[in-house]
Amino acid sequence: MELETRSVWDGNTAASQAMRQAQIDVVAAYPITPSTPIVQNYSQYAADGDINGGEFVMVESEHAAMSACVGAAAAGGRVATATSSQGFALMVEVLYQASGMRLPIVLNVVNRALASPLNIHGDHSDMYLGLLSGWLNLCSFNPQEA
Repeated sequence: MELETRSVWDGNTAASQAMRQAQIDVVAAYPITPSTPIVQNYSQYAADGDINGGEFVMVESEHAAMSACVGAAAAGGRVATATSSQGFALMVEVLYQASGMRLPIVLNVVNRALASPLNIHGDHSDMYLGLLSGWLNLCSFNPQEA
C-alpha cells in the first residue's frame, strides 16, 4: 500500500505552481515583499529544469518587468510576472500600454498597503491604483483559488 504524499501551499506557492504548469514562456520580475516567493519559486523551477523552455528574467525595476512582459507578449509569448505595493505603483505606467495593446499578460498582485513612509500590512490600496487601467482583475480568497 502506497502512502499518499500531500503538501500545504500558501498563495504564493500556488501561484508559482500555476505559472509552472501553464508553461509560461517568459517571467520577468523584480521581487518585492510579499510577492517575492512567486518569482523566487519560478526561478528555482527554471534552475532545476522543471520548466520546459520557460525563461526567468531578473530586471532592474517593476517598470522594467512589465516593459519586458509587454515586449515578450507582443512577440507572441505566454508571459507573467508578480508584484506588490510600491512595485505595483512603479509598474502602473506600463499597465496602460499593455492593456491598450490588448496583450495577454498574467500579473499576480499580492496585496500590500502603499507605503507612508513604510507599511507592511495587507490592504488593497495597491490594487485600487490600477483598477481603471484596462486590466481584468480576478481576486482570490485563499490559496486554492489562487
